[in-house]
Amino acid sequence: MSRLLVLSAEDVRKVLTIKDALDAVEDAYGQKATGEASAWPMVYEQFVPGESDMDIRSGELKGAGLFGLKLTAWFSGNSSQGQPEIYGTTLLCDDRDGRPLALVNASAVTGLRTGAAGALGVKHLARKDARRLLVCGCGHQSSFQVAAALAACPQIGCVQMWDPTSTEAPVARVAQVVREAKALLAAAGLTSDATIEAVADGEAAVRVADAIVTITPATTPFVQADWVRPGTHLSCVGADMEGKQEVQSALAARARLFCDDRAQSVASGELEVPCKEGVIASADIVAELGEVIVGRAQGRTSDDEVTLFDTSGIAAQDLAASKMAYDRAVELGLGTTVEL
Repeated sequence: MSRLLVLSAEDVRKVLTIKDALDAVEDAYGQKATGEASAWPMVYEQFVPGESDMDIRSGELKGAGLFGLKLTAWFSGNSSQGQPEIYGTTLLCDDRDGRPLALVNASAVTGLRTGAAGALGVKHLARKDARRLLVCGCGHQSSFQVAAALAACPQIGCVQMWDPTSTEAPVARVAQVVREAKALLAAAGLTSDATIEAVADGEAAVRVADAIVTITPATTPFVQADWVRPGTHLSCVGADMEGKQEVQSALAARARLFCDDRAQSVASGELEVPCKEGVIASADIVAELGEVIVGRAQGRTSDDEVTLFDTSGIAAQDLAASKMAYDRAVELGLGTTVEL
């Protein structure tokens, strides 16, 4: 007999902020670099190709004394029935005896931890004077990317947002992102004076950006290599399944490459297609970001260098953020406890 704490999305929102997610993900990356965290092979299955699928990402976080998994299911037809297209749950277990500790609404955590991952790439790999950020993609995740970047890199003074699927500037969506990003920052006790604006000309925006975050499900690259000027950093977030690619392979060949997990990056991340094309090899990946964070590898080596961080998402991010939410929920008496 054991007790399991169930945390709803509302429970998570009460105990976890964008600043917390940055701290948790940065710690998870560091633990992975020092051998205290591990990412296990992803399980992926399509029910109806292009319409519904599920994936399981699992691993261990020894420094936190737990292992676990996140299961995400996507059913594209759900919206027509008034249901979310994506459902996600994270299970935390004690690594001493296997006892399940918590079942957490993963959707509430995923937005925060994914935003944190992209922002940590900017924090550790962009030029220190980087002030102009371009976010490519205006979906649900974009608000988290903007908020996390502003929280992690307060020197950013201008954020431009581009929808690669449209020839129009996403003005209405960006107004919503401004409200959502400000709310995420306020929940963490933070503010930013950065301007956030919609742009229609992606090429022009790429050419003047100091840092770029891509967050789309693209399978055809939309950032061209010759658009990117020397000294630019790119955090590629959207490619998390085989066949996805947001930036031209020639750009990967030109850049100093980093990732959150080497094996996953070349199997199903942004670097998968360039590797299959033979443009780069897995050995061209300089380091995982955690190795840069703990000082085991050098990040940017010059102000003229183009750096690229491929974050396809690893369980350690979810486990660390979910454990933080779990600990705080226990302290505050939140959640629902069930007997198994």
